[in-house]
Amino acid sequence: MKYRFIALFTLLVIAAVSCNKNLDQTLYDTQTLEGNVKTTADVVKMIQGLYGNFQSTDLYKKELLKLLTLCGDDFNSSTTEFQVYSNKSYDPTSPSISASYSAYYNIINNCNYLLEKLPSINTISGSDSVLKVRAEGNILFFRAFCYFDLVRLFGGVPLRTASTSVNTNFYISRSPVDSVYAQIFADLNRADSLLAFKSSPDGIVLTNKGAAFALQSLAYLTYGNYLDRNGGLALDAYKNASRCADSVILKGGYSLNLVTNYADLWNVKNESDMYGSEVIFGIRFTRDRIVASSNSQGSDLPARFLPTTMGGVTGNPTANGSGLIAAGSGTYRVMPWFYDYYRSGDTDYISNQTGAKTDYQFRDYRVDTTFLTSWRRTPTSGTFFNSYPNKTTSSQDSLPSPFPFISKYIDGKGIDGTNHENDMYLLRLSEIYLIRAEAQNEINNGPTAAAIADFNKLRARARNGNITLPRKKPYDLKNGVLTQNEFRTKIFIERGLEFIGEGKRWFDLVRMKDPTGSKTMYEYQYSTFLPTLPKGSPVYDRTTKTWSGGKTDDFSVVPFNSKYLLFPIPQQEIDLNNKLSQNPGW
Repeated sequence: MKYRFIALFTLLVIAAVSCNKNLDQTLYDTQTLEGNVKTTADVVKMIQGLYGNFQSTDLYKKELLKLLTLCGDDFNSSTTEFQVYSNKSYDPTSPSISASYSAYYNIINNCNYLLEKLPSINTISGSDSVLKVRAEGNILFFRAFCYFDLVRLFGGVPLRTASTSVNTNFYISRSPVDSVYAQIFADLNRADSLLAFKSSPDGIVLTNKGAAFALQSLAYLTYGNYLDRNGGLALDAYKNASRCADSVILKGGYSLNLVTNYADLWNVKNESDMYGSEVIFGIRFTRDRIVASSNSQGSDLPARFLPTTMGGVTGNPTANGSGLIAAGSGTYRVMPWFYDYYRSGDTDYISNQTGAKTDYQFRDYRVDTTFLTSWRRTPTSGTFFNSYPNKTTSSQDSLPSPFPFISKYIDGKGIDGTNHENDMYLLRLSEIYLIRAEAQNEINNGPTAAAIADFNKLRARARNGNITLPRKKPYDLKNGVLTQNEFRTKIFIERGLEFIGEGKRWFDLVRMKDPTGSKTMYEYQYSTFLPTLPKGSPVYDRTTKTWSGGKTDDFSVVPFNSKYLLFPIPQQEIDLNNKLSQNPGW
């Protein structure tokens, strides 16, 4: 059974505040909470509550996920509340941006408070002493995690390493990006020295040394990308990224061979078994029978990612008033061009092959198990529904949807529309292999044999599945063929398929170089690639059973503007703190 984490952490610790919230909301709290943290048991409860804040609506349950899912190029939404992000019309007053920014500082403030209280905790046994050490490691990991997301989303941000009190200086300016990364690396270096690779069942099991090294590897790689873009010396950062990835791969006890079937990763029944095998760190949600809807400890991933015409797969009571029980809300839809991309080249199936056994051998198993293009009204019966690029097969079939969906998140036992068991995986072993390959590509000005081997590990697993015969695609990459830019682009493409719907695409777009090595992938996609596609969404002709029209939609492909490489600092923060500056273009 999953842990039920204490979400109402603010009842136990300081009322969480962003770096400059209203003074009357922050002055009284620390005065009334003296002595609340007395034992290691108190600390454990509070760390669980701290972790619970990542599950909140403001972060990975909804608001942050809006930004990470819709501000990339692989999803769109027609829902008014969400469309502002897919069509890039958000601004410094947009609520999801403000909510995410404030929520991270809430967690940071709580981390700072606990770090200050830990030295005064008395330990009465050896196990208490160990637990106290592990607690510090967990807290430092969470603070580093918050600052890493903040610096990637907003650039330089105010650095706060002390909890809010009556003496706090609320009016501080943004620290340089380099200083934020220095704090991240300091916290993670300390964390990995305190944590064990595998936490004991009776200890704090929220994170461990493997997660600290994994987060370091991604942070060093991202910092190296930042230095590259800004004329800095990136070599040491790439070397550290590779070193930390080595620690995870060689010492962490994780293995891709433990999860040979990619589809098993997404079976909600298997989630607890995924941690320690392939999943290194994630936001763990659980069906919450005590608290309902948005305040529950459940996720709303199935409802957001699944179509309104597919019943029995979520906790939704109905779908948009249609009367269909337990369907999705169709909020996040896959761009047709993105699906097309993975039905060609290395990962696609050869369309002129004949016979079912031959056809499926030539298709990347991840394409089959990730994308949802055909489904029934109920899991076992009812009308067949299709999406682009499928065609109808009978007069009873529904008119196809112009947008595919993804099927990573399904939970027919969900309690309500925002209360499912599905976790959000944030660090998986497959990513660590790609991080090491990418870092080695930058260190050596081109892919080494070892980097190619790391890359091919994902493709070898993708050829597996619940089939009798192994698949022949995706093909392995060959040594000595690709240039540095070509291999980097291959990694970007591979990440797009491997991690779709996992909140990574926007981060990859803004950090990675394009095929020429001269600009970001974000600029390349929006100024070079996407404008070449037919605009508008696909249109289906029932008579001819053919698709025509565009491969995008009518609003999401907007002209490139460099301001989109960072989100704006929330206007409410600037209004409260005149030392904060806004990001360029906003």
